[in-house]
Amino acid sequence: MAYKGNWATGDLIDTTAFQELVNSAVYSFASLSALTSAISSPVDGQIAFAQDTEIYHRYDADSTSWVNLLSVGDITGVTITTASGSGLSGGATATSGDFSATLTIDINGQSSVTATVSDEMLIADVTDSNAIKKITLNDLPISSATQTALDNITAGTSTLTIPLTVTVADDGSGSQNVFFIKGGSDSSGTRSPSLDLAVGFKYKFDVSDASNSGHPLKFSIVKDGTHNSGSAFTTNVTESGTAGQSNAYVQLEITPETMGISTTQGAGTPTLYYFCSNHSGMGGESALSLYPASGGGSGTQFDQFLLIGA
Repeated sequence: MAYKGNWATGDLIDTTAFQELVNSAVYSFASLSALTSAISSPVDGQIAFAQDTEIYHRYDADSTSWVNLLSVGDITGVTITTASGSGLSGGATATSGDFSATLTIDINGQSSVTATVSDEMLIADVTDSNAIKKITLNDLPISSATQTALDNITAGTSTLTIPLTVTVADDGSGSQNVFFIKGGSDSSGTRSPSLDLAVGFKYKFDVSDASNSGHPLKFSIVKDGTHNSGSAFTTNVTESGTAGQSNAYVQLEITPETMGISTTQGAGTPTLYYFCSNHSGMGGESALSLYPASGGGSGTQFDQFLLIGA
């Protein structure tokens, strides 16, 4: 098209010049289909707009078709790398075409360290539209349930369980089986030991060892229990399973109720003895003391055990 940039009043516009002006205008059509139907004889470089796709089209005489005026640019070279110490992995490189890269946190590839209260971590602050912020380990909150449990322990209202393992073996005489008790770092067990028990604790006697089979562990205020005109003590005693079988245990919880009433003559339940309900002599000389060995029954002993349990 011949370009004329100095039109003046009175200049004659002939059909050729007018057609060139028409071809240079940008027309808007409902769609590309409507565009191609309306402009039946386009010229190379002519521009038109399709409303449905919001795209400008240019007529390409070489391909005899309407092509996007502004095509998507292709990348010439992009590289995403992960910095040393960032904890990230998954970088990628591309020189053309569509490009994507997924970055992930590589936990297993990091070195181990002992955390300190000043160490920091990232959190999404839910009180501030999940804005990413940092917090130190020292400032991490604890749940209300955890706080309640801690408060209970501090106040001495939570009962702590002391695990004890029970086995049965000959006392060395060749004719008498006895209970062996072990706990903590004790590896072999002690034959018929005497123990001081305290308020606020549960003493869980694990009787699952096969050697306990046929030897039910019981407690009594009388040495040797039912074999010495006594009876089984059951206050705050929990039995589970069968002696000698998996997960079987006998648990004794020491509470004021377990200890009984303290009088000027002594405690209601000063001492318990463990025994086998099927065989005599298995408790030996052992005793479970609920009160200190010395002193009267004015209530001082009871107060001492409350302090121990707390």
